[in-house]
Amino acid sequence: MKINRKLKTLSAFAAAALALSLTVAGCGTAPNPGTTANSGGPVTISFAETMVSGTQKSALDHLISQFESKHSNIKVTLMPEPNYGVLQQKEVAAVAAKNPPTIGQVYEDWAADFAKSGAIIPLDSYIKGKDGFSPKEIADFVPTIWKDQQLPDGKTWMLPFNKSDFVMYYNADKMKQLNKTAPQTWNDFATAAQAATSGANNSWGLTIDPGTPTAPANGTYLWISVLRSNGGHLYANGKIAFNSAQGVQTMQLFKDLYSAGALKLGSNYPGETALGAQRSLFDMSTVASYPYVLHAVNKKFNLKIAALPSGSAGQGNIMQGTNIAIFSRTTAAQKQAAWQFIKFLTEPQQTAYWAQQTGYLPIRTSALPLMKAYLDSHPYQKIAADSLQYAKAQPPVPGMQQAVGYIGDAITRVLTQKVPVQQALDQAASKAQQALASAQ
Repeated sequence: MKINRKLKTLSAFAAAALALSLTVAGCGTAPNPGTTANSGGPVTISFAETMVSGTQKSALDHLISQFESKHSNIKVTLMPEPNYGVLQQKEVAAVAAKNPPTIGQVYEDWAADFAKSGAIIPLDSYIKGKDGFSPKEIADFVPTIWKDQQLPDGKTWMLPFNKSDFVMYYNADKMKQLNKTAPQTWNDFATAAQAATSGANNSWGLTIDPGTPTAPANGTYLWISVLRSNGGHLYANGKIAFNSAQGVQTMQLFKDLYSAGALKLGSNYPGETALGAQRSLFDMSTVASYPYVLHAVNKKFNLKIAALPSGSAGQGNIMQGTNIAIFSRTTAAQKQAAWQFIKFLTEPQQTAYWAQQTGYLPIRTSALPLMKAYLDSHPYQKIAADSLQYAKAQPPVPGMQQAVGYIGDAITRVLTQKVPVQQALDQAASKAQQALASAQ
């Protein structure tokens, strides 16, 4: 069972979240550990999270044990949820019921919504306080990750947790047969993908899942990465901007590959399935997908990993994974304890351990020397870590999740319904802008 991949059906949960919030508010249950004041004992903080199985669970349990051994006055209670969609639903409902956890995993647009309503607190006073970060420590964070913790108001509302970005998985044996090397540019990629396409062998270049307006998938995020490599933007000057000339250039690449039979559409992580079945040459997914891709390949061929190719403006990528926020409706003691815990998770030794155990990326550069042996045996992690400098998260704007979903709809309409590229992008941008307006 695949879990802890981002379930991006956030707008689809809105009605359910409201209903759940009314149920929670009226059911008369006892307050959760995140809002219960502690007297004469350890401070208990609750953590709403989705690290519920495998090495993610065991690694988080270990880190909590380490933290509690160093802070005997703090106890961390987990509030696990099966996936991000349910997590977001529960957090929204708990906030509405005035019974939130102490801390929780959040995506950028969740944080923007929570900050707007006062449900979470800015962290700047903690960062600058006696138990905060020195300028040297702040500079040690990967710059794109540190910037991701801020909202458009310039305040820091989160600290980073499980971060990843996109890499290119490929069949090295087939690549060698084609007399090709790992593509350095998207033009190289198109050439290799078309060379791998053969009706006789039932093979092609790449399979993607564009997703839907309510649930964007990897194909949408790949498209955004290519857009950025071409110098385009999702959002600029307060408006949706993906229907630009760079957006047209990006969509035309997808259209040309699809018309040549080198790009196919599917669902439920079809890229790794096709790659593992030796039908496609490539799979484009996050570095956190490595265990799933490895399982699909199952030693049938030599699997290699490289950075995403460059576009006309250089490399582009999209940052995935969540941050952690502190909810406002908790005691002062719990907030202070929460700060100590989430700061602990970001320390070099802890982020190095987390990365080595889970496949997520270290968030601080000083963690890399602590991981030398691991990186030597897992070179793909170094490739993904280096790519973080080009990776940007979704703009932290309420409604952005649904707005991004219209890109996947445009991809499907262009490829399968033959809607003209500019028309499809303009219509998607209009709907995306309306989604942002509705969320304000």
